[in-house]
Amino acid sequence: MQTFPDPSPMRWQPRRFKSAALVLAVGLSWLIACWQTAWWAAVLGTVPGVVLISTGAGQLLYAGDRQLLYHMALAGPVSSVLALCVAPAVGWGFFGLLFAGGLLAFLVAGWALRVQHPVPAGIEPPTSKAGLLIKVATDAALLGVFINCARVPRGAAVTTDIEELQAWGRLADANGWSEVPERMHGSARPFIDIRHRRARVLGVDYEWLTADSRYNPGADWPGRQRWLGHRRNRTAAMRVLRHDDDPARPWLMCIHGYRMGHAGLDFQLFDIKRLHHELGLNLVMPILALHGVRRATPMTGGLFLDGPLGDLVHAQAQSLCDLRSTLAWVRQAAPGTPIGVLGFSLGGYHAALLSCFEPELACVIAGIPMTDIPATLWQHLPTAHADYLEAAGLSVAGVNNRLRPVSPLAMPCRVPVAQRRIFAATADQLIAPDQPQALWRHWDECELTWYDGAHLSVRHESRIAPFIESGLARAGLVAE
Repeated sequence: MQTFPDPSPMRWQPRRFKSAALVLAVGLSWLIACWQTAWWAAVLGTVPGVVLISTGAGQLLYAGDRQLLYHMALAGPVSSVLALCVAPAVGWGFFGLLFAGGLLAFLVAGWALRVQHPVPAGIEPPTSKAGLLIKVATDAALLGVFINCARVPRGAAVTTDIEELQAWGRLADANGWSEVPERMHGSARPFIDIRHRRARVLGVDYEWLTADSRYNPGADWPGRQRWLGHRRNRTAAMRVLRHDDDPARPWLMCIHGYRMGHAGLDFQLFDIKRLHHELGLNLVMPILALHGVRRATPMTGGLFLDGPLGDLVHAQAQSLCDLRSTLAWVRQAAPGTPIGVLGFSLGGYHAALLSCFEPELACVIAGIPMTDIPATLWQHLPTAHADYLEAAGLSVAGVNNRLRPVSPLAMPCRVPVAQRRIFAATADQLIAPDQPQALWRHWDECELTWYDGAHLSVRHESRIAPFIESGLARAGLVAE
């Protein structure tokens, strides 16, 4: 007899979110306060007013649309800032109301997302503490920025996506990549001519290394010319912090997340003061394709996940190629020293992918890892557009099938089970919790810890640093 899976304890979908009426009221207050004053205040106040009214009414009448909640979370703090701008025109009484109303909208968005957040069976659901709601709403506000900056394929672009993905499928079948994905990548290709210079950012001195990327897609690979047209992306780059007094110190490769690759962001995420100065590790921090100085758009990471769908293969394949070249450089610079890998988010994906090719890694730690790129993209698409793509012939399963040669779930991890670790957030809004759980199963149920938080709160979660450090100690990279 067919059985049904255990329901998620968080899978509750109300008919209406009555608390959204508060957001609707805040939006109306903006219009009432601003439209009876100076024209500039009326213009300025219309923007948050309309957004809060539409998102509040949408959740009140049609609960569960994530896009509305992303915009509500973003509009909340933005409206609080704008309240300061219109305060001279509306008076301090209305200012207090509008300022507090923006914060209230932020919390309501966090509450609504927490309520409907699916958590796989067997995982402790996130709490309802105010701090957790703030973390969830912060994730949502960032998603509000991302979805407004992202390219959403339509019309001819969808046709091109379908044609190129079909071409990738034929190429994979012809070359045996579908059965043995490792064949696509070959052996590691060391950098040939590495350029060094010293750099200093935010008071941190480091080495800045660049070299021509060794990624050279085949002549018959779909989208080859378009991908190679990203000229800055042809140069691989990495930041290196090492101790000159002891060449035998262990190394840790730190792989940044999506939309990162800038020194200020990466140094803060990886807590270089702790890892480099206090624990004594040498750090190598490679820049993923299309990020940081390699970007192809004004914003770092543009076109990596939101470009043509066929380019997802190029993005992961080139990042893997550059990471393997970086490892080869470390091994040449410090022969015999152990090297571990730590990645966050998209970096967790690439840490896991790298572990499929590098059995000599001392450890691999995947933090809040993305493991299913198409599922992540579809999760954050507008409902109507996701339906449009499905009707056009693009589905999560279909795209995943084409991404097998660059998926960490399609190949065995070659690092010993004892040296694999995963940490993830129970209320992660960017990456659904079933993705790190899928990696955990694929990694033979290695050590996994969950924290009561969201994606962006990872750096401030008290249990994560000890979990990382205990993994580094077990691998022999730091003292117990």
